[in-house]
Amino acid sequence: MSREIETVQVGNWIVTPKLNKIKHVETMAEHVVTPKVMTLLTTLIENRNCPLSVDELAQLVWPDRVVSDNSVYQAVAMLRKVLNEESSIDHIERISSQGYRLSTEIGVLTQDSNVVSKKKKTRSYLYLAAILTLLLVLLTIYVTGQKHPNESKSDPHFEAVSLAEHLTKSKQPERITKAKQIYTEVLEVNPEHTVAMSGLCNTYMALSIYGSFPESLVDASCRPLLSKALALDGNNPDVLTSLARLETLSRRYDQAKVYFDRALSLSNHSPMLWHWYGRFHREKNNLDEALDAHLKAFRLAPNNPTVLRGLAYTYLNRRDLKNARKYFERSVEIAPHIKHIALYQLDFYLLNMQRAKEYKLWYAKHMTEYSRVYPLHKLSHILFLLSTGNLEEAIQKSEEIQITRQTVTSFNLYVRAGLKWYQQDKLGAIELLKQRYLLAPDDNHYAMPYIMGLYQTRQYSVARQLFEKHFKSVSTLNRSVNEHIGVYLLYALILKKMDERSKAQEIRSLIAAFLNGPTILDIRYQPFWYSLNEEPEKLTRSLFELLDSGWLPDANDNIFAVEMYSDLTDKAQIRDMWLQKLKTTQATLN
Repeated sequence: MSREIETVQVGNWIVTPKLNKIKHVETMAEHVVTPKVMTLLTTLIENRNCPLSVDELAQLVWPDRVVSDNSVYQAVAMLRKVLNEESSIDHIERISSQGYRLSTEIGVLTQDSNVVSKKKKTRSYLYLAAILTLLLVLLTIYVTGQKHPNESKSDPHFEAVSLAEHLTKSKQPERITKAKQIYTEVLEVNPEHTVAMSGLCNTYMALSIYGSFPESLVDASCRPLLSKALALDGNNPDVLTSLARLETLSRRYDQAKVYFDRALSLSNHSPMLWHWYGRFHREKNNLDEALDAHLKAFRLAPNNPTVLRGLAYTYLNRRDLKNARKYFERSVEIAPHIKHIALYQLDFYLLNMQRAKEYKLWYAKHMTEYSRVYPLHKLSHILFLLSTGNLEEAIQKSEEIQITRQTVTSFNLYVRAGLKWYQQDKLGAIELLKQRYLLAPDDNHYAMPYIMGLYQTRQYSVARQLFEKHFKSVSTLNRSVNEHIGVYLLYALILKKMDERSKAQEIRSLIAAFLNGPTILDIRYQPFWYSLNEEPEKLTRSLFELLDSGWLPDANDNIFAVEMYSDLTDKAQIRDMWLQKLKTTQATLN
């Protein structure tokens, strides 16, 4: 640490690096640690937002010599033993595959050395400042009426509640269940304990994500608790946030906005408040506001898996797949046991045999309960059935939910178009995609499926016109090939069909230059590349290698995938063999 700083407060501990002392502010318990343990602590403080690997810690704490990993582990253990002595919070987090960091739950306050070094001479001034601060706090409480006796350490249930809060944050079902039990016991003794009411609701929410608690029962279980807590303490941000969450999930957006506004006027340092505020805006398709809120939540809690998934889905909605996958994968690394992970994967990755098998297991176990809270997923399941060759079941499911009588939304139109396409009503499918496109004709969001449909129905001129309108940077060859190679290949094929071979050749040269090196073309794009290059033998081989890789036609991504691949070859026999092998592969899932 900088020599200018003589003391720093870490949670309830005062750290004096020069003296190698750590002192608890309440119990006055004091520890003298070894210089290396103190260096470890100051290193973690200086890098508190970034996990440090064992190797990095070894270099920073022991810069003058080579030490074993065991030396780092022992120093961490010694430091934990001291810091965790008077706390239920683990001061030092172990982030899987990344290293150690100071817990984000711990506040860090650096104190200026000039204040500390004056000691007795300035002690009276410190006492005076403390008294004035206390009076200011009391005055604020009196004016605002915000009393929180349940949250102070004078509360007889403080120890139990603080432990329950810690257990809930673990994301482990058995620990959350224990927290639920603690909150219930507190409320049996004190039925008006607002913190316990809010905490108990949080356990229901957490168990619906990580445990077996039914999601459809969260609202009924939480609302009475939160309504009572709100009546007792109308300015509790946690209670207001939970109520806003319930209203958002129930699509009562006006009431949700009321709760969000009240909560944000009281506190803007809660990651879950910002997370659900982002979710609120995402539900209303206000994606810029959603991203801003989710980024604020992420900065406050960069390792909270719920916060990370919210950020990932916001990027996904904005068609930023790179960042969407980045934050989704980070959430899985931190909490791989989320019960809906097989479902979430289908949103961030294309379908293949392994993901299809995992989804089917999830469906058998969770779909009935999940669809009660998220009925829209029934539409997604129809697309899955089309992807796996279950057309009859897809039609049956669409009739059960009366898909044609539902509110006309972009997703409803897309699923209906997929059903018509797989039923060989190609013109009907294109008409629905056109209707969907016209919902936002100035936006790229709905353009690509319509362009693909026009291409598959040989309306090449209209397809080219729309492509050049919505993907101008690609059509002028000014976009990176690396992240847009699939879009470049589609444009080249459209040009080739229109006998615009000169520009198609420009794109071919651009892609060839990109591939002239260590880059290996994704197996999904190889058939299109060999078709563009007019290499029939490589095209045939790549088509069957695609199936051998476990690929499935993901209707959620592209309802025309089967035809787009099979139509690449002019040989009917090869096309029939490929289609039969795909059908056989799909049958293994049923």
